[in-house]
Amino acid sequence: MSNVLSLKLARERAWQSVWNPEATELDQGSASNQRLLERLEAENAQLRRSVVELVLQIQALSDDARALTA
Repeated sequence: MSNVLSLKLARERAWQSVWNPEATELDQGSASNQRLLERLEAENAQLRRSVVELVLQIQALSDDARALTA
């Protein structure tokens, strides 16, 4: 959960730096900001895939448990 919160905070800072560079400490040029944003979006996509996989695993386990008790 802390990884998700860290990612969310980093993404917000990245967006702030893209739209208002003076408001953040990430003012190192738009190219580095763009790379950071792309990396954060890729990490977010991976986290979303992981969540989907976990939900599917939980559903499968739940279905198995119901089948065993039926």
